Amino acid sequence: MAEMFVRAGWRARASSWTEYEVEHEWVCIELVDPSPDERLFSGVVDPSRVDELGAVLAGLGLRYSIELWSDDGTSLLRELAG
Repeated sequence: MAEMFVRAGWRARASSWTEYEVEHEWVCIELVDPSPDERLFSGVVDPSRVDELGAVLAGLGLRYSIELWSDDGTSLLRELAG
């Protein structure tokens, strides 16, 4: 999956035996494969570009659900799914 992001102009590096970190100037996410048909993403994105992240994931043909939380982690500010 990291290769898909690299082809789209992102940087990628292995962060463990099975996980990759992919990043762009405004986002850094960890790719986790808990099972063959499920992918998890976690990381940090510029809040003003959450829609752009959704568009990138959709453009790569990935289903996604994004939760944007407050800096202190106590409030869900926004959810986006596609």
